[in-house]
Amino acid sequence: MKIFKIENGYTVIKDIEGDLKSLQREVGGLITLAPHFDELTNMGIDIYADDEGLLKANPKPSVFVMSKNDAHKIEAVLVGNLVFVSCDDEGNTKGLTQEQIDYISNHLTSVTYADKNGRSGKAFTFVFAGEEE
Repeated sequence: MKIFKIENGYTVIKDIEGDLKSLQREVGGLITLAPHFDELTNMGIDIYADDEGLLKANPKPSVFVMSKNDAHKIEAVLVGNLVFVSCDDEGNTKGLTQEQIDYISNHLTSVTYADKNGRSGKAFTFVFAGEEE
């Protein structure tokens, strides 16, 4: 199963077995579906994250989801390793198509941020550009 993964400020496209254990291994813990965004749902894309990611010491942001109406406003922050996958009409997890991979890639922008202690980190913004008109 082909996935798109964000880990430590980098992206990778890889093939995994697609069972629960392989998804857990990729996120680094128990998996949960990250918040859904209509644009991703419409493309048949789900995001899996570590269910306990926010509870870990010093969780690192992976993706800042930006507002469609205000490019300077953050709507959501996703932390830890993220795995983007596809789903069928019955909700079964499956691999991404090239069109879905391109959609994800085209909406991610690499950014450097400073945490509350002034340390810099690398993450991504996810902007649903051109869709707010």
